[in-house]
Order: sequence, then structure tokens, then C-alpha cells
Amino acid sequence: MAKMNVRDALIVGAGPAGAVCAAYLARAGLDVLLIDKEMFPRNKVCGDMVREGMAKHIVTLEAVDVLDEMSCCVRRLKLIAPSGEQAIVPFECYVLPRFKLDKLLVDTAVSWGVEFRQGARLEDVIIEDGKVCGAVVREKGVLREVRSLVVIGADGVGSDVARIVDGASAGVAGGIAEGGAAEGDEGMWLGLRGYFKGVRREPGLVKEQYDAGGIFGFDGKPGPAYFWALPTGADGVEKGIYNVGMVVKGRDEHHFSELTERMEAWLVSDEICEMFEGAEQVSPWEYGRLADKSAGRKAVGDGYILIGDAAAVMTPLINDGLSAAADSGKAAADAVEAAFKSADFSKEFLEYKYMVGDAKRPAECALEDKAKLDRLLMESMRDPKTMDVIIERLARDPNYRKLV
Repeated sequence: MAKMNVRDALIVGAGPAGAVCAAYLARAGLDVLLIDKEMFPRNKVCGDMVREGMAKHIVTLEAVDVLDEMSCCVRRLKLIAPSGEQAIVPFECYVLPRFKLDKLLVDTAVSWGVEFRQGARLEDVIIEDGKVCGAVVREKGVLREVRSLVVIGADGVGSDVARIVDGASAGVAGGIAEGGAAEGDEGMWLGLRGYFKGVRREPGLVKEQYDAGGIFGFDGKPGPAYFWALPTGADGVEKGIYNVGMVVKGRDEHHFSELTERMEAWLVSDEICEMFEGAEQVSPWEYGRLADKSAGRKAVGDGYILIGDAAAVMTPLINDGLSAAADSGKAAADAVEAAFKSADFSKEFLEYKYMVGDAKRPAECALEDKAKLDRLLMESMRDPKTMDVIIERLARDPNYRKLV
């Protein structure tokens, strides 16, 4: 087995969490190796929204001009309740295809001095005396032993880093079993996404690249779901290119066919059918999983950290996955920097905390108001009538609309 020199940090997974963390660590002067089993640009099921929480990191890492050029900017959302009630609310985010965002973030990390190796698959995590100290990586058919002072798992909801270290702590032999990492039952969500072109602009909602609007809808069926239709990319508005998708609570694969049926039924509903009349679906429906905070994943141990979806840091409707991933990556980078200063890579020194980025709120919006809204939003995933109440009030009460 070939060996490599000891690196300061090895990051497994080059999605938003891994790339952002790598960029911050390299900017601080650390020797960082970032690996991913895929070849970039690679596809990823996502809603394509880049909200303030993610955008602020792209600004800090000096790549916002590129983001601006390749995106459209959504400035308002139409919300559609299960009852059919509608409200248009202010909402700002960039929207661009996820494969372009991921490449932008990786390129940004490389520009700060990160070494990036794609097509490099994690085979095992090296654990000595109870401490993670590197990994075995397969690249071009060759196994390499990569030693590092800290290993950062950013390899998604089915994290192999997490499974191997958890298995080791439970006395299970390491290595990746056929079929990949196991997934827990708690806090799991299913999503699907497809792309359309030729979607009609809705007057007053979508105007031009930097003044666009999107749609979020909710249905009242058992297992409530939320749907979206968002113009995406620099040509999204002009050519009617839309990211269309949905998320629902669940974990079973047999639900995927049910999701497709619900999605297609929403597209022909009275509220949006005119937009999609004559539009062409240009990609198949693709499915994915994510885990929310209730999964209760162990995110830190001696010599390793989990970030992004590997650490289950997001909650649908409360925070967006990209911002949560980026914030966790930055918080982990701060913890690793502190660990280097103390020369201590134990769990206690690597423990990190993060606050998910959120839009600035009016001064009169107290924390308890946000907590109440968050509870209502989560309750709507169990009882869709709750969303009827929220959207009806948003439509009729300008003070409430301003507050939330």
C-alpha cells in the first residue's frame, strides 16, 4: 500500500460543507487534502437555492462575483396553501444548478491552496489507540494510506466516515461493506427534483435575471409535503429553466413512486398548471435523502469531525441545507484551528458549535416570535391545516408578513 506524508487535515466529501471547510482551513495556512469519490462537476439532488447563510461564506471566500454571474436572483415567493390560499412574500436568494455551485466551491477551495483529488474513494478510517489518525483511500485502483492530524467527514447523509468510526467504537471491524453506509431511521426525509424548460413567466412574479420569483406549495394529503418551482441559472428566467421538486418526511424507497405521482399532480393543479403548459421536462425525476437534527448524530470524536449532512445539521422549512452545511463547515474549521494552536485533537478540543445563517429580521421581531413561527412550520409537516392558517394570515396581515 502506497503511503503519503502526514496532512494537517483530510476532508472526505467535496460538497458544500467539505469545500467551505477546506477553503477556510487553507486560508488559515493549513495543509488540506480534499477528496471525493465522484468526478466533478457531479450531479446532486437539491433545490438549488443559495440563501444568505451560504452566500455570506462565498463573499468571505471572494467568489461572489462568479456566483452572481451564473445565477438568477429570486426576490419574492408565492406561497400556496393546501386550501388554495396564496400569499406573495419578500424572499431573497440566488438560484443556480447545484453542479455549478459545487464546482464553484471546489474551485474556490483550490484557489486558497487546497489539494483536491476527485475519483478518490474512502476505503477505511485509520484508528489507533481509539483516535482517528487518517484514512485508506482508493484512487485509480491504488490503495493509499493518508495520515492526518484530523479527519473531517463531509460525505453526506449515508456518511461512511460516521459508520466506520461508530462501528469501531462498538467493536465492529472497519471498512466499507457492500451497499455503502447504513442509514438510521430517525429524522429522515425524502426528496425529488427535475428540471423543466419553457416554463411560462408569471406576470408580477418573474421579471428578469435579477428580479425573479419562485413558488412554494403545500398539499393536504397524509404525510404532508412541500413543493417548489424556481427559475435557476443565469438563463433561467429568459429560457424558462426551472428546478422543480418536493420534500416529504420518510425514508422508505417505495415512497419514491408515490412522490412522483404527488409531484406530477401538483404540476397540473389549478394554481400553477398554466405556467407548465407546453413546458418540457429535460431531466428525469431524481431522488435523494437527507437527515434532520432529530437524527441525533454524534458529530465529534477523538481526531475526527462530521459536518453538513453527515452530521445532520439541517431542519426542512426552518433552515436550508446549504446554509446549515456551510455554517457547520466554518464552525468546524474554527475548531480545528483552535486544536492546532493547542496541539490537542481530542473530542473536547474539536467540539464545535454553529449558528445557521438567517436573514436579518426587524428589531421588533423577538426570539419568541421566531420560535413560535418555527413551531408552526414544523407542525405544518404533520398537520397541513397549520399552513392554511399561516398563509392566510400572510396574505391578509401586512404587519405579520413584515414580521416573519
